[in-house]
Amino acid sequence: MSIFEPLRSNSYLIIGLLLLGSCRLQANEPLGWEDSFQLHGFLTLGYVKTSANSFFGDSESGSLEYSELGLNASYRFNPQLLVSAQLLSRTAGEMYDGSPSLDYGLLDYTPYTTETGRFGTILGRFKNPMGFYNETRDVASTRPSIFLPQVVYWDRVRNMVFANDGGMLYANMYRGLHSFYLNLFAGKTPIDENVEKSYLPAQLDPDLTQQGLTKGGRLLYEWDGGRLRLALSGATLSLDGEMAGGLLNGMLDIDFWIASAQYNQGPFSLTMEYMNEPIEYNGFNNLMDFGNTTVDGYYLQGDYRLSPDWEVLMRYEEGHFDKHDRDGSDVMVPGTPSFNHYTRGLTVGLLWEPTENLLMRAEYSRIDGTMFLSNLENPDPMATQRSWNMFAFLISYSF
Repeated sequence: MSIFEPLRSNSYLIIGLLLLGSCRLQANEPLGWEDSFQLHGFLTLGYVKTSANSFFGDSESGSLEYSELGLNASYRFNPQLLVSAQLLSRTAGEMYDGSPSLDYGLLDYTPYTTETGRFGTILGRFKNPMGFYNETRDVASTRPSIFLPQVVYWDRVRNMVFANDGGMLYANMYRGLHSFYLNLFAGKTPIDENVEKSYLPAQLDPDLTQQGLTKGGRLLYEWDGGRLRLALSGATLSLDGEMAGGLLNGMLDIDFWIASAQYNQGPFSLTMEYMNEPIEYNGFNNLMDFGNTTVDGYYLQGDYRLSPDWEVLMRYEEGHFDKHDRDGSDVMVPGTPSFNHYTRGLTVGLLWEPTENLLMRAEYSRIDGTMFLSNLENPDPMATQRSWNMFAFLISYSF
């Protein structure tokens, strides 16, 4: 496949945005070009070293197969109408090969705005408002760590969770110290090889296509300018699947929920999120019945800003393929060890921002279990090791 195939597959959306950009709205006076146009970008390079197992490349030998290059532009025709898009090239070991793709491309229309609230709609490819960090996970300067907590924000199925092609409604309400944000969305979800080989056996040449629309939303509450933040996010989708050249067919239903809480006080921040994911298989000659489960995961992270340029973090995270089987002993999946069905990890990290545009992070993780590892990078689960360490370094420049 050509590296420009992802762009061609979304050409209808890009052309639509350009056509919208050529239209002049009569209801509002257009803004000046210098006030309307914004162009930004970022370049992130990472290094990963593990004591065992593969994460973002051949990390046992030390991997530089981690990079993110993005360029985004927006044009505001008037206070109500914004057009925005971003192209992204992402390399992540065997999971993502750096092919440029449309990360998002959208039309944002806000017909109602007052001091006490606003209401609007978004059309196109948009980032899903899931949890605290899904919308900002592609930019290193807006993530809380080098890698988001994998037990909630799996990189192996990033594209499925990250965005949708469709529409979203949003409404905000402000009352004194209290702010409420509601998002409701529906659309088609990008399904790639990472998703197919995460939910179906990789050795059986799986293929997944979406049935209907992904539907979801998020309700977010903030108190005192964000000192306290609480959110509940959810999404549901159905996938048609086939394996072994069409000999096995069935359907997969996925629900995805995240409950989020954060407290910020001065230089200190404490964040906790819990993910709950019921999965149900139908068909496949009952071969996938073992996959009928409820996956869950949670993390607790503390951040402390030592100075304007330095920050430290500590995080504990834990996830389970079956929330009622925390050590994986009851999961009957042929060819997989019990530790393939859970993960427990402790991470400590250091952030340095020498300039406004440049940041560096270094993190060390001690991990028990291999639940979040990609099947593409670790095709033989029996060859993985239960206890392993990971060191990661990242440098990112943005403008």
